[in-house]
Amino acid sequence: MAEEKRIISVFFVILQFLIYTVFAMDERLDKVKVQCDYLPLINFAIQQNGASIIHQLSIENTTPAPLKDIQVQITTEPTFGNAAPIAVAQIPPNESICLSSFNLTLSANYFTQLTERLSGNLKIEITSEVESVFCQTYPIDILAYDQWGGLNVLPEMLAAFITPNHTAIVPIIKRAASILGQWTDNPSLDEYQSRTPDRVRKQMAAIYTAITEQQIIYSTIPASFEEYGQRVRLADSVMAQKLGTCLDMALLYASCLEAIGLNALIIITQGHAFAGAWLVPETFPDPTIDDVSLLTKRTAEGIYDITLVETTCMNMGHSSDFDDAVKKANGKLTDGNNFLLAIDIKRARYSGVRPIPQRILHGQVWEVDEKETNIQKSAVHATPQSINPYDLSGNETQTVITKQLLWERRLLDLSLRNNLLNIRITKNTLQLIPANLSCLEDALADGEEFRILHRPADWESPAMDFGIYSSIPESDPMVGFINSELSQKRLRFYLPENDLGKALTHLYRSSRTSIEENGANTLYLALGLLKWYETPSSERPRYAPILLLPVEIIRKSAAKGYVIRSREEETMMNITLLEMLRQNFGITISGLDPLPTDESGVNVKLIYSIIRNSIKNQRKWDVEEQAILGIFSFNKFIMWNDIHNNANKLIQNKIVSSLINGKIEWDVTAEEVDAAYMDRQLSPADIVLPIIADSSQLEAIYEAVHDKTFILHGPPGTGKSQTITNIIANALYKGKRVLFVAEKMAALSVVQNRLAGIGLAPFCLEIHSNKTKKSTVISQLKETTEIIRRTPPEEFRKEAERLLKLRTELNKYIEALHKEYPFGLSLYDAIIHYQLTDVEPCFDISSSYLDNLDKDRFSHWEDAIESLVSTANACGHPYLHPLTGIFIREYSSAIKEEALQTLATFIGLLTAIQSKLPVFSALLENTDIHPTRKDFNIISAIIRKILDIPELTPELLTTPLLNETLEEYRKVTEHGRKRDEIKAEIENGFTKEVLKINAGPMLAEWNRVSVQWFLPRYFGQRKIKKVIRPYALQPVKPETVQPLLHQVIRYQEELDFTDRYAAKLPSLFGRFGRDEEWPIIDQIIHEVSSLHSLLLSYSKDVAKTSRIKQNLALQLTEGIRTFRDIHSHSLNELYQLVDTLTATEQRLSTTLGITVETLYTNSADWIGIALQQAGIWKENLDKLKDWYQWLQSYNKLNELGLGFIAEEYKEKNIPTDLLTSSFRKSFYQAVIHYIIAKEPTLELFNGKIFNDIITKYKQVSANFEDITKKELFARLASNIPSFTHEAIQSSEVGILQKNIRNNARGISIRKLFDQIPILLSRMCPCMLMSPISVAQYIDADAEKFDLIVFDEASQMPTYEAVGAIARGKNVVIVGDPKQMPPTSFFSVNTIDEDNIEIEDLESILDDCLALSIPSKYLLWHYRSKHESLITFSNSEYYDNKLMTFPSPDNIESKVRMVAVDGYYDKGKSRQNQAEAQAIVDEIARRLRSEKLRRKSMGVVTFNVVQQALIEDLLSDLFAFHPELETFALECEEPLFIKNLENVQGDERDVILFSVGYGPDAEGRVSMNFGPLNRAGGERRLNVAVSRARYEMIIFSTLRSDMIDLNRTSSIGVAGLKRFLEYAEKGTKRILNTSTNIRTSEEETSIEKIIADKLRSSGYTVHTDIGCSGYKIDIGIVDTQTPSNYQLGIICDGKNYRRTKTVRDREIVQNNVLKALGWNICRIWTMDWWEKPDEVMASIQAAIAQDMKAEKPVIVKKEQEKREKNVQETPMQLKSACAYTNFSFISVQNYNSTKIRPFLYAADDIFAKRNNPIIVSQVQKIIENEAPISKTLLGKKIISEWGVNRVGPRIDAQLEIIFDTLHLYRIEHDGLIFCWKDEAQYRSYSEYRPDSDRDAADLPPEEIANAIQQILINSISLPLPDLAKACAQVFGFTHMGSNIEASMLRGIQEAVKRNYAKVENGRATIID
Repeated sequence: MAEEKRIISVFFVILQFLIYTVFAMDERLDKVKVQCDYLPLINFAIQQNGASIIHQLSIENTTPAPLKDIQVQITTEPTFGNAAPIAVAQIPPNESICLSSFNLTLSANYFTQLTERLSGNLKIEITSEVESVFCQTYPIDILAYDQWGGLNVLPEMLAAFITPNHTAIVPIIKRAASILGQWTDNPSLDEYQSRTPDRVRKQMAAIYTAITEQQIIYSTIPASFEEYGQRVRLADSVMAQKLGTCLDMALLYASCLEAIGLNALIIITQGHAFAGAWLVPETFPDPTIDDVSLLTKRTAEGIYDITLVETTCMNMGHSSDFDDAVKKANGKLTDGNNFLLAIDIKRARYSGVRPIPQRILHGQVWEVDEKETNIQKSAVHATPQSINPYDLSGNETQTVITKQLLWERRLLDLSLRNNLLNIRITKNTLQLIPANLSCLEDALADGEEFRILHRPADWESPAMDFGIYSSIPESDPMVGFINSELSQKRLRFYLPENDLGKALTHLYRSSRTSIEENGANTLYLALGLLKWYETPSSERPRYAPILLLPVEIIRKSAAKGYVIRSREEETMMNITLLEMLRQNFGITISGLDPLPTDESGVNVKLIYSIIRNSIKNQRKWDVEEQAILGIFSFNKFIMWNDIHNNANKLIQNKIVSSLINGKIEWDVTAEEVDAAYMDRQLSPADIVLPIIADSSQLEAIYEAVHDKTFILHGPPGTGKSQTITNIIANALYKGKRVLFVAEKMAALSVVQNRLAGIGLAPFCLEIHSNKTKKSTVISQLKETTEIIRRTPPEEFRKEAERLLKLRTELNKYIEALHKEYPFGLSLYDAIIHYQLTDVEPCFDISSSYLDNLDKDRFSHWEDAIESLVSTANACGHPYLHPLTGIFIREYSSAIKEEALQTLATFIGLLTAIQSKLPVFSALLENTDIHPTRKDFNIISAIIRKILDIPELTPELLTTPLLNETLEEYRKVTEHGRKRDEIKAEIENGFTKEVLKINAGPMLAEWNRVSVQWFLPRYFGQRKIKKVIRPYALQPVKPETVQPLLHQVIRYQEELDFTDRYAAKLPSLFGRFGRDEEWPIIDQIIHEVSSLHSLLLSYSKDVAKTSRIKQNLALQLTEGIRTFRDIHSHSLNELYQLVDTLTATEQRLSTTLGITVETLYTNSADWIGIALQQAGIWKENLDKLKDWYQWLQSYNKLNELGLGFIAEEYKEKNIPTDLLTSSFRKSFYQAVIHYIIAKEPTLELFNGKIFNDIITKYKQVSANFEDITKKELFARLASNIPSFTHEAIQSSEVGILQKNIRNNARGISIRKLFDQIPILLSRMCPCMLMSPISVAQYIDADAEKFDLIVFDEASQMPTYEAVGAIARGKNVVIVGDPKQMPPTSFFSVNTIDEDNIEIEDLESILDDCLALSIPSKYLLWHYRSKHESLITFSNSEYYDNKLMTFPSPDNIESKVRMVAVDGYYDKGKSRQNQAEAQAIVDEIARRLRSEKLRRKSMGVVTFNVVQQALIEDLLSDLFAFHPELETFALECEEPLFIKNLENVQGDERDVILFSVGYGPDAEGRVSMNFGPLNRAGGERRLNVAVSRARYEMIIFSTLRSDMIDLNRTSSIGVAGLKRFLEYAEKGTKRILNTSTNIRTSEEETSIEKIIADKLRSSGYTVHTDIGCSGYKIDIGIVDTQTPSNYQLGIICDGKNYRRTKTVRDREIVQNNVLKALGWNICRIWTMDWWEKPDEVMASIQAAIAQDMKAEKPVIVKKEQEKREKNVQETPMQLKSACAYTNFSFISVQNYNSTKIRPFLYAADDIFAKRNNPIIVSQVQKIIENEAPISKTLLGKKIISEWGVNRVGPRIDAQLEIIFDTLHLYRIEHDGLIFCWKDEAQYRSYSEYRPDSDRDAADLPPEEIANAIQQILINSISLPLPDLAKACAQVFGFTHMGSNIEASMLRGIQEAVKRNYAKVENGRATIID
């Protein structure tokens, strides 16, 4: 009602304005229309503040003539103001002017004297050229001096009545200072200087208390004062009259506050006014505030920016202190509907509103009254409560934005559907009657429980405000009751009892289901609601929870009802709300991460304050302190919760951690394995391939099981799903667990179907949806339990080895053929080059040259040959050149001149020698010796010896056996030297006579006496010294005697030796022999020996040498001196000639490189021949320069070891122009022979046999695929325990059996998985899930998967993928970064596609690429049945790296453009009617044709509206022709119509493409093509244009030349232009279809040679057919159909070699080519080399056969599944365990030993004579019953001896027996068990259930074996159940302490033996 009244009042004011807006229309004054906008009332405050009375005056000339000389006159009545006239020159006809500046001055004196309200007028008169054209009066109210005009006119003028400088308030200020001093010991009224809100508040309280002391009586305020105003008592009047209304008291209080410097506020509500102030030095943006939330947010607890005071509490009769007045003032704002306005006094002052002048009447004179009020000074007032505002300064710190936070944000739902942003009271939410939320949170945090109760029966709930119950005012008694209930641990809700019970039951069940199904709690107590509005103009508030306290509802009993308590989880902030505020409103709230805490939990009040502080400038927004219990969740809550609650677990994963930190955090340096290496080294049994795989797929499959994380790039049609299937199969084969994750069910289904196709369906569990039915999961698990185990194929390993052998054999040939040797050639290269070289080989290059030849050396060879050719061309052929023999290293004219002189010298010298040579012959009396040049050197040496020898006697020269004689006398000289040395040494101390003494006996005597006693020794030695002393030159010392005697003895020995030869020395050595000059004799011996050797060399015959020496001896009879006197001159002359000749020869060698061998022949006429050759050289020296050039080239070859090439070239006169070719062909020939000789594979190669091997390989490979599937199935099935018998209920098998029986009643899927983790991993080692189902069903703490495989990763956002990634150890990210990213482009059909620009979401693929995670690439494209369909994508997006297959009709493109005459309806329907109709017509045409409709069809459009149009037109077509609908939809691949965004993953035979965009009706073409314009548009285009298998037809009104790339920078649009060009012009015209520039080697290939040969036979031949890296080597064009190839030829050249594996070469590529329709012929290089004619004949035969064959009609056949049903064979237990790590456990009967009793007395057991009997008994028992406890063994023995028990004495006796037998014993907890030996103990694998043994007698090892068998069948059991089950096996029906202890020992032994592991009280089998 109050709001309605206010609206009515405002309406009347507006109406008054309209009434006073007058138009002068009477007959006389109809020339103008006047509109006046003015204030309807005026008072002193308005006058004082200079407000404009008239805001605007508008004058319109309504005449057809201008009005001139206009004057406007304004007058007032009464005269409260005056104004000067306003002149206007003229107003044109029918125009108007607007006046807004009026000099109307109001009289201050008039308003000062005014004591009552008056009515007055404003008069406006307008004249034109002195003639009056308008005159009108306007009514105006004139208010008294102290009268306020209300809220309707300038409400801020109320601030003028606040008079801080009035003298009447001085006493109040002074008293307030005194009171403040009492409270704080500081009386200073220091306004905001302390910067402490509490200090400011105490100042306010002091003012409040001081005014309260004035005893002012309350006066009732007039009704509706706020609308019409009222008389105001100023401060002096209030103080004088002691009377005041609520407004008077508020103004007085505000005046005092302003007087002490505080920023005061006046608040106006319905019928009431009160005051307040800022506690901080701030103001509002505007003087007046009409949004109550701006106050409530700033007065809230913990904020304390403003304090409001109920000022009527200061009136006499009220006992309220300041704190009560504050509470009452806040209570006035509880109901926001009563609030009208607040006025910020400080802000009003900024706007120019000043206090009115003071007016205090004393008699007839206005004066200031300074009299103080008399107040009791002793009054004591209560100190106001202190306030402690929260320090929010720390909130300015920014929240650290982490990857995890970004992921969480992306998962949030920011729509109004989310009750975390827009809560409403529904069956999932219950609203509490508001209590103290801070206390409630503290109590719950302390673990308190609260009963949930209904609302009080006698209390009516308040009205609901937009779905939420309104707040209860503080004054409502219910508030106290609710807080009392809170203290008693009871919570009250708004619902009545019956409704509350139903609602709580629903919440209880929903929350329990959420935890069981999702593993996430969704029941929260929302503490506090943010009231917010979508826009400033929104009327409907939204409510969002602020704090979410995780709670649980517990049902105590039917009688006690429900209680609520906190879960052991942290209270959290509503991050959805924070993110919405950040994104939608730009409000970032800091300081809440982590949440601030207090003593018991989070600090609720501080959190509210932080939020209020952040939103305090938002109109109408506020924090509602309400609480709601409810289910809070959203669509992706499960994934959000998974990331949020498992952050620490996620980051432990290496991939997630890398994504968070932006760098790879594991070692990725491991070398990648190449498929070629695998093909050579890996056995087929090492990598399982149930589906055939190419080499690029093989590499990925291999890496996936070797702990590698990588990205697998899968372009369109490259077999991604096939590869994924193989990856999963191989991983399962290797014993790994795999999680396959796909966002779309379609992608998951493809892989699931492929896995089913290879027989793995039972081992794969599919849970794509998080809403999967339990029955579906249970059904899948039930099927797995029912599988029949199959016997593993025995031939698996054998066939694998066989396949490897065949593969190796096939690889050997290609490796040998293409093996590049160090010299840079393979056999293949050599054969090609040999056949292309059209000359004959002329050189025989030995294989030894090739052994160490490398590329560099061969390059030098070629350079040298080229240099030789170049020289020969320039200087002529060297054949028979006159300068042959000259080898100069450099050339110059000086060298040439020197050569001329040297040759002349040489010729002269030879002539002289020729004349002197007979002298020597005469000397030797020539004996028919004809000396050569070499002999001439010997002659020179002989002469030199004869001239230089000291003595040469005839006797010595002619001595027979000269060498022996010389050797004999060489020894004589040695003895002679030694004799002389000893003699000289002795004579240094003795005379020479001493040399003759008999030293021998003397030395013996000396030695004899030296060992005697002192005196005999002395006398004996003295006697000898006495003999020696006469010869001594100095005294003889005893120590010198013995050495002397030794030397004398040696001298005498040497003397005897030389004396034997002394007589012959003179005759042999002349005077030197006579004088015994040993050094010269030595020299003579040496010289004679040399002379003898020279003579022998000269004569070359011993007899001739003897004759020469005889002749020479005759000439020496007179002595050597006489001989020399006669012959020395002639001999010296000849000798000098020899020296000169040698020097000249050296000069010839140095200057011209002429060797002695070149100069001379080995003949007697060497001088004549040399003279002739020297003459030729001398005459031809003018050709020396050219000869030098030739020599340079020759030297190069010679240095390289190829001198023979130059020699043969020169000698054989090989033509220069053929030299290079001949050399190369010779080299190629040598290489061919060299390599073939080294490679037996090549030497024995036969193409037909090789083809047979290939055929065999294909057969074995196909067979091995089938065997592989059987092997894989058997291996996986062996891991599944038997379900044929009922298992222990608590075991994992028992749990599953129970749930299968009752269809999992009462248990969720997630809980079931948690209970059977080991069994589930054995039964279903592969799980296929979506990201959300992973988060829902797989616990983050569960055992990690070995491998996670993501499909379509380019469409999966990272934030959805990380949860799944964290569940694994390694990840394979499969996707194509060139295809669709995640997007929401078409999620709403109403969006404007022409103008939208949004960013693609980030994908896990993009993130992993940014991390540089290693990548693998699928490179072979299989989808397109015609290469032109993928050529554009391959060229545009994949850099031509895709290997695509050409088809036989590859000559023409299958991508074509159909130009449509139409237009794009831009801006309206955004459709292209003509294109749509053309496509529908084409669909109809194809469906009507039986042949054409065999090929499936799909339609792709650029946008949704074009898609819808085609669908509508097609529906119309089908309505009239239903049979066409049947053809289109009821087939294996139905017709689809999709757009760019949702076509990924689909493919059809024929794709019809509608561009849609194009010229509009006016022919204009916009460059906006919807999604193509965005970033990533090119990826959408790539997807769209790669969907066709056989044909793609583009229907378009748009042509490529219409796209202007200057008008757009979009990559996607540029791609569209090129695509349209491609469609218009065809493959060859637009694309560079080769992978790279062809090298010269590839150009000269075997296929070129064969092609040339075929062309010469008349065939039309193309080579290198294909647009990618894969080529058909040769294609023979069909003469009948020139667009097709008749025959394809594949050689074993470079294309063949580039293929990495045998499977690729012989199976994969071959199968694809056959499927495409190729007729393929294989040509082998070795066959071509050895028998080319046969090869040509085989090609011609293949062509002829193809021409005879009937051409088949190419019809698309359904894909036949190659998988065959494998006969299921029951499996023996041994086979069943073939693939487990379990030792084979056998069950045996217990064989109790029967021993014949002996009739001995009990004491006989101790008799030693009986020990052998006891030993025998022990041996028998051990042999039968071991292992056996020592106790039981003892009992059995003594029972035969009549002894009742084993005492210490008997135990000792038995111990002696055991030691004698050396029994192997093991101790367990004091119990001893006996074994046969250690071998039995180590290998024991039995247990014996049928026995009467006590539990303590059971060996723990035996129990451990039983436990293993139990766990094999049960997988996992709680320890008590396992112990019980094991006890039952051994026959114990009841458990006792001894049995339990025995079982526990067995469990410990099982763990020790690695049979089982124990965790969390459960025993689990170890694989």
